[in-house]
Amino acid sequence: MHDDSDVKIFKAPTADNDTSDLFAVAEEIKRNILNGNSAKAKALGKELASLSPESEDLINELTEALDAEWIKPEIKIQCRLLMVFSAEYTLLSELKPILATAANESLYNGLKKDAPEFYESISNGAAMSFYYMAVKQRDVIKAVGDNFAMLCNAKGNETAAKLGSDVFFLTCKHVVGVVEKYGFEK
Repeated sequence: MHDDSDVKIFKAPTADNDTSDLFAVAEEIKRNILNGNSAKAKALGKELASLSPESEDLINELTEALDAEWIKPEIKIQCRLLMVFSAEYTLLSELKPILATAANESLYNGLKKDAPEFYESISNGAAMSFYYMAVKQRDVIKAVGDNFAMLCNAKGNETAAKLGSDVFFLTCKHVVGVVEKYGFEK
């Protein structure tokens, strides 16, 4: 029989901050549940799932921009995709990470339920990646517009790029207003 009494078992040291970070996150989750922020985030995401170029409550300037004759159905799909990205981007910048995550999850669940074909096009496409690359540029609005034009097969087309920039800017502005309406506790 083999004697392994001299074998030492290495155990990684546990850091106190590992558990304290976990407790801090758990406390934040609990606080947001108790003060109603979690429920508000879910309702916010559900509301934003209805964003589309045909949204009744969307800003008039955007509606006017989307009425142009050259805008075909496939471009309206790209507009909606950009609107969803804009909502996600704005939620991440306006809310604490835990609440932004809850709102975005609710947004995507709403899309999956109410617009499954559109949801599939988002989850299977690379467009969101192009938009996330654009927000790392110095002139975010222009970069998003340029990527929008490229995704509409109109790279270099200033009219398409302007439409993309307008959709991004006006949707972000709209979402900020919707977030404020919910009155999240600090």
